[in-house]
Amino acid sequence: MAVTDRKARRAERRRRGRRLWRDLPWIAGGVGALAARNALGQDSSVDTRVLFYQESGGRTQVLDPMVFFKRDLGEKWGQLGLVVGYDAISGASPTGGYPTSDVTTSASGRLVSANTFPQADYRDTRFSAALSYGRKFGAHLPTVDVSYAKENDYTARSLGISDEWTVAHGLGTIHLGASFARDIVSPVTNHLHLPKTQNGFSLGYTWVLGERDLVDVSGSWMQLSGYLDDPYKVVPIGDPGTDTLPDHRPDSRSRRAIVIKYGHHYVGDRALKVTYRYYNDDWSIQAHTLEVVYDQRLFTNWLVTPQIRLYTQTGASFYGSRFSSPRTFLSSDYRLSPLDSALGGLTVTRKLTDTLSANLGGTYQYQRGRDRIIPIPRSGRVNDDEAPRASSASAADMTVFTITAGLTMRF
Repeated sequence: MAVTDRKARRAERRRRGRRLWRDLPWIAGGVGALAARNALGQDSSVDTRVLFYQESGGRTQVLDPMVFFKRDLGEKWGQLGLVVGYDAISGASPTGGYPTSDVTTSASGRLVSANTFPQADYRDTRFSAALSYGRKFGAHLPTVDVSYAKENDYTARSLGISDEWTVAHGLGTIHLGASFARDIVSPVTNHLHLPKTQNGFSLGYTWVLGERDLVDVSGSWMQLSGYLDDPYKVVPIGDPGTDTLPDHRPDSRSRRAIVIKYGHHYVGDRALKVTYRYYNDDWSIQAHTLEVVYDQRLFTNWLVTPQIRLYTQTGASFYGSRFSSPRTFLSSDYRLSPLDSALGGLTVTRKLTDTLSANLGGTYQYQRGRDRIIPIPRSGRVNDDEAPRASSASAADMTVFTITAGLTMRF
């Protein structure tokens, strides 16, 4: 198993679950129904989705069915939301070890080709559930949500509190929130139960600029503490990197982000949504994300949505593909390395009846690490006359393919 490999997906699933119904006004604004943004919710729905995720090179593969249930109980009783998911995860994950130019054999007996980073095979399952309740009080829409997730070596529990406050005669909304997570990491290698704490806060403002335009600016801060290492990663030490030490990171992390969103609805049922996100933390990682999504309605019942996302990040101060000697903090996890990625995708939605719609989408992501290294033979260092012919590599190099299919029923 690889705890770090799944952190991003866990965080994304929690955000999708807790924010699904509260994101609907922004989505509605993107297609022109700006007046709907102040409503608590005009209907109830059941949304079923299946996600297939696959990394290249025999790495992680995920099958993730989810059910989103939203029940509008009326103005007096508010709105209830429930998200349930189940992940089947398998494949292999880079261990952090240094690659060689020789063909090797993994612990499971699988042949590992030359110039390939050492990988560990794993298999796991994960169950997750999130419950949300919100009720409008005057200009305020306070919401409380709780979530729980369990896998073989990780237990996640969180509580979230948020409010959306309509101001400026309905032309602006202040949104703020706080989240608190108390997770337990239980590595299968040592059977310990190690605590990890996350406390997060966010604040933002949404403007209705006109009949066809929305802008949202928000900021967030999250403080992590406790066990932040990856118990399954190793770090190459010495030359040629055949000795290793366990991955070890600081026991605290402060994460900050600023997000700017802009949505414009064009005549003819077309909409453009642009999002920019800047991120940094006290591990010296800085990241920029730019995403552009375009909605085009065709033939009344069809909605075609292409998207492009560009991402770049710097490496953590204690990251390295190999270290000459031990240090206090050190990691070779490629997710902490400097890398760039580009994603393209397309989703098609078909309205089947007045209450039922179906969607099918796919994305393709190309990722390349900037920490290029030259694999070495088991016998030792690459000779100077061989170096020009040797190809460089990075553990961050990969492509990712996803397919998502779903049905939405409103009632």
